[in-house]
Amino acid sequence: MIIGIDASNIREGGGVTHLKALLEHVNTSNTGFSAIVLWSSQATLNQFPDYPFLKKKTHFLLNKSTLYTFLFQLFYLKKEAKDCEVIFVPGGTFISRFRPFVTMSQNMLPFEKEEAKAYGLKMRWRLKILYYTQSYTFKRANGLIFLTQYARNYITQILKKGNTSSTIIPHGVHNSFQLAPRVQKKATAYSRDTPFEFLYVSYITVYKHQWNIAEAVCQLHQKGVPIKLKLIGSVLDSFEKLQAVLESYPNSKECIEYIGAIPHQDLSFHYHTADSFVFGSTCENLPIILLEAMNAGLPIASSNYGPMGELLGSSAVYFNPKKVASVKSALQILFENHELRQLIASNVYNKGVLYSWQYCANKTFKYIVDSAIAYKTKTK
Repeated sequence: MIIGIDASNIREGGGVTHLKALLEHVNTSNTGFSAIVLWSSQATLNQFPDYPFLKKKTHFLLNKSTLYTFLFQLFYLKKEAKDCEVIFVPGGTFISRFRPFVTMSQNMLPFEKEEAKAYGLKMRWRLKILYYTQSYTFKRANGLIFLTQYARNYITQILKKGNTSSTIIPHGVHNSFQLAPRVQKKATAYSRDTPFEFLYVSYITVYKHQWNIAEAVCQLHQKGVPIKLKLIGSVLDSFEKLQAVLESYPNSKECIEYIGAIPHQDLSFHYHTADSFVFGSTCENLPIILLEAMNAGLPIASSNYGPMGELLGSSAVYFNPKKVASVKSALQILFENHELRQLIASNVYNKGVLYSWQYCANKTFKYIVDSAIAYKTKTK
């Protein structure tokens, strides 16, 4: 069986990381396919290694803005994919007449309308378009992959979709992040000169609430609690909110360290040298960042929104990221109780190591092949 992958709207970031991991870790001998044809822009294709089973193809429309990908799907893809028995669409939007196809849900933001309201008009329109295109795609798909039970319940309730087959296949984590939990020190072991470090890795945008985390840390630091916050990630929007907090607290330079975007392969060092991890997002499907922190054996203070409870269970100190007082309380509890930190770190590490790219890749391609066989049987 030849599988096509329409990665026409995948250009960078997590989408590329996910697809690269699938191709790197799939076991081609027992997943039921003989070759894969991958369509995307040339710049995206250049990020993928060469594999014997992989044929990389581009098109002049795929090397323009993402709007042109709709034209490629609508007018060219069906003919281009004439030798394929199924197409996988990891980007979640597909308007081609080709059948069968399997897609996946990776972005909750178009469906969580309350979160979308926090953006400006241009972004809200973009999210509305994504809502309609992805809803249209999900309802027509021959197979639909969700990353968490939370996402499946939330989206299927909104769409009230009919008989589309669906499954849950979580992402994996690269082995470089894995590090057994360290022995947790008592709070008295830390001082202003050697503070307890909370790490928060994520791009800065409305629903990540970095400014509230930063304000909670500044307030605790003002009270004499020897902690600091390291923020890593590029800026999508809302940096002025973080900047306003940093400017309003004279001590922010002592307790807040902001690092911009860094290569993904360099992140593990920061996970392995941090004392704890904090995650303040209110809109997630399956945050790989959180899985990385779990694999790194870090005690975690987490947002109480979305799928975080599904991933962490009772192994976290939860807070409401929209309320500084709630964040502050959670961070203080985690800092002051080294035995709680030890328990959380051990538990999340044991949960985190179960998320592997080998499992994800093999389950994904088997589901794609099975969906193609089911469609062929049904249409005979």
